[in-house]
Amino acid sequence: MMIFKKCEKTLENPLGFEEITNYDNYDRPFMLCISAQESYENSIYGIVKEGARAARIRTTDELAGGFKINEMPFDFLGIKNDKNEKDLVDDFIYPFLKRGDDLKKQARKMNFFVYCDGTNRYIQLENKLKERLRKDGYSEKVIKDILSQISLISIATERNVSSVYATTFIFKDVNDLEVKDRVSEACLNGMIKNSRKTIVANISGNARVFAFNGTGEHDLKEYFKDGNIVKPSLCAAVSYLIDNSIRNTTSEELMPINTRLLTQIVLQFDAEFADSKELLDNIDTSLEYGGTPRYTASENELVNKLDEVYKKFNDASRDAQREAQRVKELETQKQTLINGIKENCSDVAFAQIVVKNGLWRNANPKTKELIPLPTDKQVRQAYEQLLLQGQVFDENNTHTL
Repeated sequence: MMIFKKCEKTLENPLGFEEITNYDNYDRPFMLCISAQESYENSIYGIVKEGARAARIRTTDELAGGFKINEMPFDFLGIKNDKNEKDLVDDFIYPFLKRGDDLKKQARKMNFFVYCDGTNRYIQLENKLKERLRKDGYSEKVIKDILSQISLISIATERNVSSVYATTFIFKDVNDLEVKDRVSEACLNGMIKNSRKTIVANISGNARVFAFNGTGEHDLKEYFKDGNIVKPSLCAAVSYLIDNSIRNTTSEELMPINTRLLTQIVLQFDAEFADSKELLDNIDTSLEYGGTPRYTASENELVNKLDEVYKKFNDASRDAQREAQRVKELETQKQTLINGIKENCSDVAFAQIVVKNGLWRNANPKTKELIPLPTDKQVRQAYEQLLLQGQVFDENNTHTL
């Protein structure tokens, strides 16, 4: 298991991610972003970037609120592993939850941003967390109360979240055929009946869905395109949860979350009833994130240019690494071929094959030309001539042409 933290790009760190290696002392509020493909770096880094973008942090795609990610008292995390939930829960999530005296306040530092089948990944994670707490002697009511302070923002999923204890909000395009289910059908019928483009529906006591009439394209980036009706509500929900986590780290009393409160926030920024850009501007001006400084427009322009340089540098480094690996593989193949020829041919045939095909250079150091060697046929003819001349003897008569 590897956990990454998003940070500003540098020449030494052109991707803008650094690994968290010391879990024992880690106690910052965070949002763990989980994609449907945890083994692919592009997918892992991509969802973390979109999670930060949903929080109105400055990214290469959008200045948004302009917040400087390195100055935030909050982390945006990604995970890469082999689907082993036990490692994530036992080594990171569970110790983090138990680190505080007040488990509900500690849980409020934990936020999850998942896409598509990443929702199932969270469900498996939460189930293991429930098992650990049950073994510790907590009642089901207390466990549910604790885990309700974990937030789960799920995008474009068909997974059933009715049994999830975390405070859950699903954002879903009812036209997305890849995740079309009973929830989509019910929401679509509700929108048609009420002549609406968006709707909020209840899934369970801890989970609700914000459904909208979109393009149907199953792509995370689709949710962040300018003018998409879901974008302000999605960003409002994510930014509120993150700001709440930050505030809870300094507050003596728990500042709880619930689906009723999130529903109010989501509906307040519903772009069906207001201008999308104006709503996003309202979100940006209202956020503070513990006094996190922001980029100005001119600073953002400069940082964008730097990001382009870092990307070119990283692409060049990757190309060099791929070419070095290719050379290494070709060298291995060449050596295998040479060894096979050497094992099955005479020394003369070996020399003829490898030298004439450029696999091995037996060259005159002065002329840089290949030293001519006789062929097997020439060697046999010369050997036969020596036999006729009586200069060599084949006592067992084993020599044949």
